[in-house]
Amino acid sequence: MAPLQPKARTRQSREQTRSQIIDATIELVRERSYAELTVGEIMDRAGLERTIFYRHFENAGGLLLRAGREAIEELYDAQVALAEARVDHSPAAFREAIALPVAVYHRHGPLLRAVSEAVAADQLVSADREAIRRRFDGLVAQTIAEITHETGRTVADVTETARALNLLNESYLLDAFGREPRVSVETAVETLTEIWVALING
Repeated sequence: MAPLQPKARTRQSREQTRSQIIDATIELVRERSYAELTVGEIMDRAGLERTIFYRHFENAGGLLLRAGREAIEELYDAQVALAEARVDHSPAAFREAIALPVAVYHRHGPLLRAVSEAVAADQLVSADREAIRRRFDGLVAQTIAEITHETGRTVADVTETARALNLLNESYLLDAFGREPRVSVETAVETLTEIWVALING
């Protein structure tokens, strides 16, 4: 195998350093809130000089969004699957679909909680997160509209019902898995399944 060229070695070193910083951040958000997070503490945990941080990230918010990107993408994929449960409105179908976002929150809860805290504090504007929320609102609204059309049931406001369900999911799962898990994955899945089925299938 040919030795790495200087540019390739530099790129690899930058990627390793960036990974160290992200890994340290993920560890820290399991222990404290976003508001308590400092660049100095992140770099101490990463075992790197503070000045190195700014070669990779503008601020802690940018770092957090970068660290959370994979979790956010996983969450969107899971939410699409949940919305597509409209193909089969049975409790088993909803349970299977709901298990996907629950699993994402179980894996990445502290990181998703920190992103949520940063957005709430106006310290991070997450276009990706808001775009995901809007797209999922649309998917769930479509699901509800199709089910009400098929069953003859009525919903006061399809768009608002979809938004309420999505916010309920997010708030509940952040509460359940935003720090150390408060309930089991099975309990979270069953709880949300009961709510979705009761509302949508009535």
